[in-house]
Amino acid sequence: MSNKNPKPKWLEHIQNNSWEPELFISGGIIFTLLQTTTFIQHQSFLLLQTNGYYETVVIANFLIAALNALIFGFGLHLVFRGFWVAAVCLSYVFPKGIQADKVGDYAPPFKQKVKKVTDTSVDLVVWMESASSTIFFLSFFLFSLIIGVLLALLIIIPHSGLRETWGETGFLLLKIGSGIMLLLGGVYLIDFLTLGLIKKQQKLTKIYYPIYWVFSILSLSFLYRSAYYALVTNIRRKWWFVIGVVVYMVVAFAITQFSFAGSSPMPALSFGNLNLKSYLGIQSNRYQFHTRQYENMRKKNDLVQHVSIQSDIIGSKYLKLFIVHQKAIERLMDVDCQQKKHYKVQAIRQRKMLHCYQNFYRIYIDNKRIPHLKWRYYQHPHTNERGIISLVPINHLTPSEHTVEVKLNVSTKKELEELKKFGMKDDIYAYIPFWKESK
Repeated sequence: MSNKNPKPKWLEHIQNNSWEPELFISGGIIFTLLQTTTFIQHQSFLLLQTNGYYETVVIANFLIAALNALIFGFGLHLVFRGFWVAAVCLSYVFPKGIQADKVGDYAPPFKQKVKKVTDTSVDLVVWMESASSTIFFLSFFLFSLIIGVLLALLIIIPHSGLRETWGETGFLLLKIGSGIMLLLGGVYLIDFLTLGLIKKQQKLTKIYYPIYWVFSILSLSFLYRSAYYALVTNIRRKWWFVIGVVVYMVVAFAITQFSFAGSSPMPALSFGNLNLKSYLGIQSNRYQFHTRQYENMRKKNDLVQHVSIQSDIIGSKYLKLFIVHQKAIERLMDVDCQQKKHYKVQAIRQRKMLHCYQNFYRIYIDNKRIPHLKWRYYQHPHTNERGIISLVPINHLTPSEHTVEVKLNVSTKKELEELKKFGMKDDIYAYIPFWKESK
């Protein structure tokens, strides 16, 4: 702090009592953030169903990772503050702290260990105070950093929807330009993580400064620049800071990974190579039982994702079959159906599209096709997923186990190859066993 700008007394008072707002913010916001991440994840799946572009999930990954950085940081901060309170209480009960003279009968190695232990009365309290405040600050720092990285990637990497507008050649040129920008961004990242290694190279100033200037703007560095240099210029062991940032980021993204799709590749780390099978929820394994396919068994926060029926055990005359609109899948419908989506009159467009869906989704019960089903548009009352629904007559079925299959009407090699991107080996979109009760 320079003499021209002396520290005001009110700021000193806040600094000395910062633990109060820290505890209030950490304890109060964690619950809200947990609810927010669930909401973002849910909405990202709905948007993916609507537009079919994987960027939706990638953006959601980064947003949730940024919030997880806050959640992890606030949680760690509460733990440290808990130890800090314990240290304060211990210093009150034992104001003299550690009395090394009372362990004089210890062997020399153990006696030295006792002398090196931080004195609970003062030093430990001060250290815990400093560590807690630093963790609290780092949480916001890394949140801003992840948001900055997200914005830079959104600007640099071309959206897959531009393929239809620019064509294959134009989109290829965009990807080449994007690759060059990512390489330059990598140089900026190396300089950031090495705490200014490239900035120290005087001969590279004219070459690197334009790169630094561009990516400072793209990554919203004004949000964290002052905090970054405050840490870099005050921390003695700078590499510990770098390791801490990397570990913190890995933890935040790891939490996000497991919250989204378990062991599947995280889309935020695999642009252009999203494992759509995991995110669309496509399952056609005849030997597995999936609760999300049954309305009576689906977990509270689960989405239908592709196909569902009302129950595993059915006593009614009809099977309520619901198919979620998945734009990524329905792009495989024929060209004529794609053009019908652009009819200006809504009633005509909806009627024609229902006819297309009827031809695209083929329904089979026990390997026998059920023709001429009447479909209607439907929005699920609990998950808000949009799709089509039909009541399939099953009164003629015997009281035993049966299966309903949904197959996609695709025939060309190109379409079948496209299905492999969704983890489908053939045209079977869904395979759902159910049990018919006796009348």
